[in-house]
Amino acid sequence: MKKSVADDHATYGAEAEATPTRAGSAGRQLMTLAEQIAERIFTSIASGEYAPGDRIREETIAEQLDVSRGPVREALRILEKDSVVRIQPNRGAHVTQLTIKEVGDLFEIRRDLIGAMVRRLAPHNDDLIAAIDAGVCELESVGQGGGGAEAYLVVSNRLGRLLADASRNERLAEIVGSLARQTRRYSMLGLASAARRKESARTWRAMVGALKAGDANAAADAVEDLIDALRREAIRQLALPLPTRTKD
Repeated sequence: MKKSVADDHATYGAEAEATPTRAGSAGRQLMTLAEQIAERIFTSIASGEYAPGDRIREETIAEQLDVSRGPVREALRILEKDSVVRIQPNRGAHVTQLTIKEVGDLFEIRRDLIGAMVRRLAPHNDDLIAAIDAGVCELESVGQGGGGAEAYLVVSNRLGRLLADASRNERLAEIVGSLARQTRRYSMLGLASAARRKESARTWRAMVGALKAGDANAAADAVEDLIDALRREAIRQLALPLPTRTKD
């Protein structure tokens, strides 16, 4: 993995809290060093630098990022919690396999919870609607401009965090955020083709229209359709031989 978390030893070698943020139940919060490392490892896994079954060595990551092994170990525990790696005694951390059974289970839970979350939204929240509308415009731009699945997911995940913060249920938002991380590799498969990304953007646009009309149930239905489409395409991709899967 390339040295991408820390280029400045003075900042990261000291293991200070850094400035990138994550969406939390209480708003935008600082990421710890371990969370930053976890995100960088995750990005390498999602991009294919680490394949399912590959071992992620603490000492290698620590050396590449110029940090001690402590925050790397903590980062791997974060990823294990999200089912991205599995830590085995005397064998270390290995990237988990993608399976059709798991994608079906995880996306079913995610669909139902996000649907419930959207139905909790306060009606006529103009600030939220404006923020989501702007994000959907960005999604449409990424889709029309040929941006890949990773670029698309950056925006759609940001939209998901907006919805989570607006749900007014801290625990629900936390669980939905964890599910988004657990399903991210599957979402990459589900959005691998330009056609799928454009279809996804159209569904987001329908969701915005429902929110503008004050119809939270229709907005929730659109989000549930969005997740179901991701699930179906991810399962279809997983059923294909690896060399024939859609890529950007």
